[in-house]
Amino acid sequence: MKKNLVTFAVAAALLVPAMAFADDSSDTAKTGPILYGYAQITGSQQFGTNGPEGLIFGAHRIRLGVKGEAVKGVTYDFQYKWDGAWMSGGSLYGAGQLKDPEGKPVFPGVDGQSGVQDAWINFNFLPEAQLKVGKFRVPVGLERTQFGGNDLWFIQRSMNQSLGADRSAGAMFHSPDVMNTGLYYSLGIFDNHSLDGNNAFSDFGSLPESQVVYGEKIMNVGVPFGAGQTTVGGTLSNGSGKYLFAGMVGYKLNPLLDVELSGARADTLVYGPQYANSITAWNAGARGGLMGLKYMAEYSHVTSYGGWAGLNANDWYVALAANLHQMTLTPSWLDIEPAVRFERFDWNIGGNKTYLNNTTIGVNYSFNPDDPYAARVQLNYVIPTQGAAFRAAYEKGDTGVIPTNGYIYNTLALQFQAGF
Repeated sequence: MKKNLVTFAVAAALLVPAMAFADDSSDTAKTGPILYGYAQITGSQQFGTNGPEGLIFGAHRIRLGVKGEAVKGVTYDFQYKWDGAWMSGGSLYGAGQLKDPEGKPVFPGVDGQSGVQDAWINFNFLPEAQLKVGKFRVPVGLERTQFGGNDLWFIQRSMNQSLGADRSAGAMFHSPDVMNTGLYYSLGIFDNHSLDGNNAFSDFGSLPESQVVYGEKIMNVGVPFGAGQTTVGGTLSNGSGKYLFAGMVGYKLNPLLDVELSGARADTLVYGPQYANSITAWNAGARGGLMGLKYMAEYSHVTSYGGWAGLNANDWYVALAANLHQMTLTPSWLDIEPAVRFERFDWNIGGNKTYLNNTTIGVNYSFNPDDPYAARVQLNYVIPTQGAAFRAAYEKGDTGVIPTNGYIYNTLALQFQAGF
């Protein structure tokens, strides 16, 4: 393991400067910086809760970033986020801090989250072996890596994002199109955890009571920090010798087909009868379309979610959309796109199996078909079948391995989006 890391570091240290000096172009002009961002304001209401119900508004995603080209071949992207930023301070209701007499949350939930979403630098001196360093998306999953928050077909991502690694800090060799063949790949090494919560590689959080293993609740993902000094002046000084490896290969035949196969592996914190020594995830996905008709499908699987032996999960979905304007069925001022997604999420712990089905019916309206994500409105209704155990867990604030987006059921959601 250590030899592989040293080889990777030496290759990066030698390859990037060598390619830079090999480029004898005198063009060092900068591009940018370009300021970009968007905001999504959402109103929603859930039905059939047997409790208080009504319309509630919030800010789903707010993003502000800057990107550009520092010198020829060196690009950057720094983005800040405000997720669920419906308040600036805390709330006894939103944070689940208001308890009943038995100490259970009356209104389980979370406050808004803010922080650095992306911060990366990309060296593109050799298009077939670009090097990206910083904090960015781990290359697992089609929707997760190829769609931003502002161009999704539905308000919520699919539940399979709970089975990936979201974002982490590391280094990755990649190419979006190898020698103009349509083939693409990514191969990276990251700190041994996800920097986002509620997924298989998070090193914070806990298992729900119904899934506790031998009385233990804390997640078993190996932390990336080693012995000695943790930080020096803000610089991380020593690692643990454990890493998250991830890779993706794919092929694009635009616009008809885009297929990918991706996977990730990370070490766990400890070893023992109830623990696994690694976490593995893999994903297969496909999408494409023609003349306004679009499709997308994925299958995801995780072994030893959170580092627990025998705690496995998988998810699959199929989604279809039809842009009526692109199909020449409506005029340009009526750019409407109906969409539907059926999804199934399964988990298994020691033979105890349960599942959740969600069917999402939606319609998207863009004000300008030439710039569809600059201003648009999305309307979704999520219909669940089965999965009563998942819904009961959310009502108790006992979420654990339950899919991040599984909470939105029997819910009508309307989202307004504007960006630049």
